[in-house]
Amino acid sequence: MSAPNSLYRRLADDLRKAIASGHYPTGSLLPTESDLCATHQVSRHTARDALRILTDEGLIERRRGAGSVVIAAKPIGPFSQGWGEIGDILQYARDTRLVILSYGPADPADLAAMGLDLAQSWIGIDGLRVRTTGGRPLAHTSICVRADLAPPRAALDDWPHAIAEYIARHAGVLAATIEQDISAIKLSRDLAKTLHEHAGDPALRTRRRYLDAAGHIYQASISIHPGEHFTYSMSVSR
Repeated sequence: MSAPNSLYRRLADDLRKAIASGHYPTGSLLPTESDLCATHQVSRHTARDALRILTDEGLIERRRGAGSVVIAAKPIGPFSQGWGEIGDILQYARDTRLVILSYGPADPADLAAMGLDLAQSWIGIDGLRVRTTGGRPLAHTSICVRADLAPPRAALDDWPHAIAEYIARHAGVLAATIEQDISAIKLSRDLAKTLHEHAGDPALRTRRRYLDAAGHIYQASISIHPGEHFTYSMSVSR
């Protein structure tokens, strides 16, 4: 018997293939949730999750009163980030948007997880990274910034770049080094709900620490990316 989490992915695969083959051409309507449930013998929740995947891939658009309209034959693919120099990391923030969930004194647990000095004063910023074009969140991110360098809360809503770039421009502190480590995890129930995924799904955890020219850490972050929606690309030359 298939696991519940695999049913909606299998249904999404079937619908994706049908769209690619031209069975559902651009501009046409997909079957309704009720029709999918009857045809594929799945629950409404499974049908809804399958349609959500196709929406996030840019294949369909859910229109009120019309249903699921096919808008592309090929998915836009996962978000891909290059990794080779500091500019690649900062570009990620330029290509996405930070939706702030909370701003205030940093959580000691976050400081410990990022390896920061608890004796210093830090500002914590929690938020979601989303594509500039919208759609499901790409990542949940927790950011800690040294309090004397932290941007004001109001300044972040209209800031289109990385927080490190704000600090460079307004405080003159540049990232001389960025340390990054990546590990594989499974989504907790709370994070899965925030990211519109399922608990236990695979994810990537990235921790970054920004060091100034003197080697002092002034900013750090931990981001959780759902695995199937994010790719790291690396090119190494001799």
